[in-house]
Amino acid sequence: MRKVISGVAVAAVTLLLAGSLPHAQKMDDPNPDRRAEAVDLAANQNNKVAATAIMAALATENDGPAGFRMADSVAKLTSSEALDVVEKSVLGFTKPENLFGAYWAFIGLSAQNSERASSIIRKAVLETKEKDWYVRTAAIEALAYTGRADQADLLLHALKPLGALDAKKLDYEYSILTLTCVHGAPKLLKGADKQMILDCVMAMADVLAASKDDRIQWFTCKSLAEITGEDTYIDPEFWRWWVKMGGKKGQAQHDGATVAGRDVPKFFKAAAVGKRVVFVIDISGSMQHPVELPPEMRNPPPPPKKEEKGPVTGKGSGKGGKDGEEEKKEEIPPPDYSKVKSKLDLAKVELIHTLRYLPEDYWFNIVIYHTPHAMIDNARSEFVQATKANKDLFIKKVDQLNWAALTNIHGALVRGFCVNSKKTIDPMKIGKSANNPAWDPDCLMGGATTMFFLTDGSPTISDDSTDIGQVGRAGGPMIGNGRFCKPDNIVLDVKRLNTFRKVVINTVGIGPHDGRLMAALAQLTGGEYIDRSGAARRGD
Repeated sequence: MRKVISGVAVAAVTLLLAGSLPHAQKMDDPNPDRRAEAVDLAANQNNKVAATAIMAALATENDGPAGFRMADSVAKLTSSEALDVVEKSVLGFTKPENLFGAYWAFIGLSAQNSERASSIIRKAVLETKEKDWYVRTAAIEALAYTGRADQADLLLHALKPLGALDAKKLDYEYSILTLTCVHGAPKLLKGADKQMILDCVMAMADVLAASKDDRIQWFTCKSLAEITGEDTYIDPEFWRWWVKMGGKKGQAQHDGATVAGRDVPKFFKAAAVGKRVVFVIDISGSMQHPVELPPEMRNPPPPPKKEEKGPVTGKGSGKGGKDGEEEKKEEIPPPDYSKVKSKLDLAKVELIHTLRYLPEDYWFNIVIYHTPHAMIDNARSEFVQATKANKDLFIKKVDQLNWAALTNIHGALVRGFCVNSKKTIDPMKIGKSANNPAWDPDCLMGGATTMFFLTDGSPTISDDSTDIGQVGRAGGPMIGNGRFCKPDNIVLDVKRLNTFRKVVINTVGIGPHDGRLMAALAQLTGGEYIDRSGAARRGD
């Protein structure tokens, strides 16, 4: 049985190795930048001692920027003795807390693109036990990240069994492996041979047929469209027909439904994906300032008149119609902006409107943030069902919100990732030995599917700040000295948090916000960026 070096043992390992590896002790440094630097210096040794220390450090690393730097260091471990250690360690990374250690190690191995390094990745996918899906997921994600189309057969191997699972198992227990495969498919199939593409499209059609989860269906259709050049059809039979016809685009017209036509809740017109939604709302001091609404929002048009429809001849939709009549859906009126004066007023109006019309089969919660961040109701930190009683309660709390202090963007995002269906994690207690929202099983399987993130500014404080001053902005506004006051580091850490979560983040900017940061977060996660300022500031 393979043994994995635990977080508790890292310090002991580094102390034992310190005599032969001068940088080993720094691999357990509280500062993640120094940990990454120590790993990089050790990798230059390219031997068994260095590899042992590096894999011990990777086993418990939870910092995004540091982790990706360590992945580059693993790419330097090319000697036979070093790769022996890497193989033994990474194939034993079967626990959720080792998921990122495995991922970063596989990125390094994939970047080597050597026969020996590739063989280790292949073993992770082809020779691990069925229950060790964390290792397989990490390997597929790393191959997609590095664009290894030459390893597309591993994608097919991982995909095929998924389409044969029942929906309950596919959409929950294996959801992360499924999302990793379908999300990474376009990168892994770019340049692959035609038969491999056809086989993978067929396997993804089987996943589409087996799944009842809106998010898995959305990502699968999106990837199928990218791979084939077709539209995002949600009917698996279309994709099976496409394969049968040899994958020739445009052979026949198809008027079936696509994911673009989904009837889903929206916030500032950005659409939700999946049915677990977190709203993250800025209540910093600048939200008190006036907001300038565009003409169409100053005088919103009246609700559209309901069109009277008579009986439908021929075949109907089969969706609840009676005596051939089409099913009539409730018309949702536009929000009432008549009393909006401040940016916080606008956020409240939009959020209350979205909550009011949220379908009952959705689950939601709300994070609010300024200098600190919190759930809008600390007594109810898990997802709550969108019943009328719950929506009324939360709408009342939204209506009572008032503005406060600075803008803790990173802390608020992390808290949003912590919300799940069973037991929401306290983001202030995350550590190497505590569950982390990036890999916690409850968060992986029951966390947010969509996050709506709203701000009117730029990051000015973070949980890791120890001082507020004019850091990096001489003569400019006050800003904390934390690593996560820097937009680039926020993006890198969200990249880590969302690597296996696949949360779609729709960002909304009001006023002179950091449009470059908001656009980057949306693009990174497949979400939409909504600019409600008319002239968003694009960074310094």
